[in-house]
Amino acid sequence: MTSFRMRLAPGLFLFALLCCSSPQQAGTQQQGRWETLPEGAVPGAGFQLATVFDGQGVLLWGGLGGCTFNGVCGDGVRFDVAARSWTPLSSLKAPAARTLHTAVWTGQRMIVWGGVGCGERPQLPCGDGAAYAPDTDTWSALALQGAPSARGWHTAAWTGQGMLVWGGEEPQQARVLGDGARYDGASGTWTPMSGDGAPRARRYHSAVWTGQEWLVWGGSGGAAVDVALGDGAAYSPATDTWRPLASAGAPQARWAHTAVWTGTEMLVLGGLGCGSDGPDRPRYCEGGARYDPQRDAWSPLSTKGAPTPRDGHVAVWTGTRMWVWGGAAAKCGNGGSGACADGAAYDPASDTWTPLSTQGAPLARSGHTGVWTGQSLFIWGGLGGAGAEVALSDGALLVP
Repeated sequence: MTSFRMRLAPGLFLFALLCCSSPQQAGTQQQGRWETLPEGAVPGAGFQLATVFDGQGVLLWGGLGGCTFNGVCGDGVRFDVAARSWTPLSSLKAPAARTLHTAVWTGQRMIVWGGVGCGERPQLPCGDGAAYAPDTDTWSALALQGAPSARGWHTAAWTGQGMLVWGGEEPQQARVLGDGARYDGASGTWTPMSGDGAPRARRYHSAVWTGQEWLVWGGSGGAAVDVALGDGAAYSPATDTWRPLASAGAPQARWAHTAVWTGTEMLVLGGLGCGSDGPDRPRYCEGGARYDPQRDAWSPLSTKGAPTPRDGHVAVWTGTRMWVWGGAAAKCGNGGSGACADGAAYDPASDTWTPLSTQGAPLARSGHTGVWTGQSLFIWGGLGGAGAEVALSDGALLVP
């Protein structure tokens, strides 16, 4: 079977989703047990939702679905992991409907910012945000003064004291961005981030918070036409300074990859742009690498037993392993192409991969949301099934 691409938002591409679940390989030890999520007050969107874990439940908000005439949603829900139940979030003073936004968890609130779809035109970017408090089920608007310019496709992180926002795209002008700002959680004010030494403008990049620095790597340097980037930089909020990441040993330039922080290293995997398979057909990226900020050094990840090259997958850190599941690939674990329903767990200590369970796994999908709850991998939505462009409205938990 062959795959084809569909345009879902300005500059956003995903490969078609064509295949089904991978059969369990006889004699192969697999990790985890799948549990289907129950029905209930599920999100209106199934694609491009912003998701955080609040310590007890998974908060999902916004995204794409059948919510409005332009498919952009402005509703949210909370899934209580222990009770296995759904509860709608209040809509009073909630942000306007949007997609391609970000969300971070502060320890008390979920902060939603930016995105695309704030208006009757689906390409109109959003330059505002709001904070949601689960304890009181209330929203409060963020300050607008000093905030970054309206954008989507950006990255955001919570540092313990504030939120960092950087990069992305302004879709009306098809312009990638290379600036950002810091939001102070105590004062509610914005401060521009220094541009000296910052990475060049990009979208579809990865960014992880180490506890001291924000590591930005890869992405696409183009809006109308994607251009793979293979560089990055580390930002220190304490000094408002950037330093370049080493280039020796870094992964091949790519965009739409994933990155997780292990506590000592950043692990980069997958993505697009590692060559071309024809006009408008960027090649999936094989393999990945680990970056040690203390040594400013890269080293490759083992490819033995690793997931096949893909994008649109999820990657989470469990505390001891990186779990990777789903995505779109030219060849999935079962030999089919398109959407995949397989994955693997990576152990940095031994540089080895172990397959994740396929028994009872959700339908094959790509572009889904995934978050580690402390005890399980939460999966929701995505696109999948015979090339349909309709977002899925189901999910599952993978319990170790």
